[in-house]
Amino acid sequence: MQTCYQLCHDRNNFTPEGKAGERGAMTDIFDLDTPALLPLLPPATKAALLSAAVPVHYPDGALVHARGDRKPGLSVVRSGTVRIGNPGADGSYTTTSILGPGHCFGEFTLFADLPRTHDVVAIGEVVIDQISAPRVMALYDADPKLGWALLCLATRRLHALIEFAEDLRRLPLPVQLAKHLLAMTRQHAPASAPASVALVQDDLASMFGVSRVSIGKALRRLAAEGLVEIGYGRLTLPDRPRLADWLAERAVLMPVTAGG
Repeated sequence: MQTCYQLCHDRNNFTPEGKAGERGAMTDIFDLDTPALLPLLPPATKAALLSAAVPVHYPDGALVHARGDRKPGLSVVRSGTVRIGNPGADGSYTTTSILGPGHCFGEFTLFADLPRTHDVVAIGEVVIDQISAPRVMALYDADPKLGWALLCLATRRLHALIEFAEDLRRLPLPVQLAKHLLAMTRQHAPASAPASVALVQDDLASMFGVSRVSIGKALRRLAAEGLVEIGYGRLTLPDRPRLADWLAERAVLMPVTAGG
């Protein structure tokens, strides 16, 4: 039986189709470097899971699930991306995740007896493989590899959220922002090369739960130190080794990584 580490350790090299370099920047920033489900599954397990699914097409802006829905089951993104978040009573909206192909949601409805905990909205045209609770649990009972993959996914997400919560309490916003920008670019270029990511400040503000003004100030501080170059809808890290050193000087906890 593979350990969760053995299942997860190669996730950065593979997409659901096994091809490198196809993960989107927006997915990277909101998944906190946690794995997608499908790359964790052996081919036979993946095939069995997808054969039990009903593919559903959603147009841009369509509501896939609403918070409070009693629709137990597992949802796997086949193509496109979805925004997961919740509106506040004051009209604000906080994005929790943006998930792309191979990522899943709905585990709470299967293992915690909870309703859907967030609104899920299509970003552009999206196809979701919807797998009913009885079918998921039948596969779960029949194939332990599915259970191991779901456990790996859950524990990696929990670790990422705990780390993120620690950063929110301990680190000033510019350091938090720099840390996550550096993590994003690991997917797109060699560690020693400059790298750019396409995103807007509103998305960063939603992720960190701060105003766009606060994000703008943090970015300008990083830019003043030569760590970030701000473009139209794009941020560039011109010297990532220097940024990594800058972050190491400001770290309050020793970093831990899978397999490290």
